[in-house]
Amino acid sequence: MANPSLLGDREAADCPAPLFPPAARTAILLSMEPYLSELTQEDAVVLEGGKTHSSVVKVGSTVRRPTGPWTIGVHALLRHLEVRGWRGAPRVLGIDSQGREVLTYVTGEVVWPHHIDLVGTDDALASVGRHVRTYHDVAQDFNPRGFAWSNRGCDPSGVADVMCHNDLAAWNLVLSIDGWVFIDWDLAAPGRRAWDIAWALLSLVPFRPDSGLDDECVARRIRVFCEGYGIDDVPRDVVHVARERSAHEADRIRTLGAAGKQPYDRLLAEGHYDVWSLLETHISRRAQEWTAKAFGVC
Repeated sequence: MANPSLLGDREAADCPAPLFPPAARTAILLSMEPYLSELTQEDAVVLEGGKTHSSVVKVGSTVRRPTGPWTIGVHALLRHLEVRGWRGAPRVLGIDSQGREVLTYVTGEVVWPHHIDLVGTDDALASVGRHVRTYHDVAQDFNPRGFAWSNRGCDPSGVADVMCHNDLAAWNLVLSIDGWVFIDWDLAAPGRRAWDIAWALLSLVPFRPDSGLDDECVARRIRVFCEGYGIDDVPRDVVHVARERSAHEADRIRTLGAAGKQPYDRLLAEGHYDVWSLLETHISRRAQEWTAKAFGVC
């Protein structure tokens, strides 16, 4: 069981708040001098595809995103990955004059929704599994103490095996010239290894009831991904955790959406509660068989 001090203040991290006083923001901007010409030219292109942010824009070779109490910790994590030489995430450039975080724009093909074929082969799927494992290994010596982390995707169990990205999904996976890159790190928080892997399996295998895959194929793709990750280190309850994550997502959309909290009110209105609820039911019916076929256990 994780020390609660490792997990930060998750409740506080879910609400927006100013991050940096003017003096600190000035210091950060000075560190971004090579990009200042772009930062002063607001020729913004809205980036489509996000379900929870409507104000993510591309300016030049940078991405601007809203900040929150979690941003300081996320930036510390991304800088840790950069220092360790891991190229599977955007680089942090700082905070702009409007208080938005500035990241490098990753050029490439986003897997979902138009390029799901990029993970269609066993070799490709296994390579994503290896990529996730490399991230977990590189982040193993990152110290999350003292940071606030978003509670929007975090593991509610209180266990902290790894530093989870919490949204390792096809819609956040880009095939760039340098290989696989995961974007959208604002949900990062400590959690179970299975919590992070399960979310990747949900959209990359995928587990959707309309995927057209039979049980044999689903189980084989689970095993392929997990062999890429290192199958001996994948918790055997990972498929059941995928059901848990689906239920958790459905419950948050239903509860917070009904309370009028953004962006869950919009997600509820758009039918996302039904999507996750149906997915939970589908996985519940198939989890035992998929687990037995993929891992040889029940």
